[in-house]
Amino acid sequence: MDRQNGGYGWANTIVHVRWSGLAVLSILLMAPLSLAQVVGKLGEMDRLEQQADDLAAQADPEGAALAIGKAAMMADLLTTESQKLAAGEIFQAASLLYRAQELGFRALALFERTGGTPPAPAGVCQYLFQGHQKLADSKNLLGRTPSVSPEEIKVRREKLLQKNEEWENLFLGLHKDFACSDTLTKK
Repeated sequence: MDRQNGGYGWANTIVHVRWSGLAVLSILLMAPLSLAQVVGKLGEMDRLEQQADDLAAQADPEGAALAIGKAAMMADLLTTESQKLAAGEIFQAASLLYRAQELGFRALALFERTGGTPPAPAGVCQYLFQGHQKLADSKNLLGRTPSVSPEEIKVRREKLLQKNEEWENLFLGLHKDFACSDTLTKK
């Protein structure tokens, strides 16, 4: 019996082999880590976008604004890390769309906090105006990248175009419902 190891010398050998194996495995797994980080960031961006949609459906515009603002930050990170120009532009357009949505949600939250009756305070209308401008920038950027690949980016582009249209109508409707000045409708 091995007194130094408490009589279990084989256990230390197994632990040593496992740790050595883990060290080799971790070195082998570090190479594709950058791809995993991008996929992770993309997944996190999508999760935050879904969370914002869920919070908006639950009539929580402040929570939705916070979640979509975080999604915009993830899109910004993906823009800087993107290796292809077209993919980077798609993520930049997503960031602009998410910032527009954030401003729209903030306008809704502020409108509710100020009583919820038209005419809306100037700050609410300013949020709508700024959001509408960001939405137009997103739409213009998506218009400049008509043919993209791979298929996943193409699908993402189509989804962003659809969301741009939905939010365009939403901004125009909110602008009218909140009785803001005609700054949005003159375009």
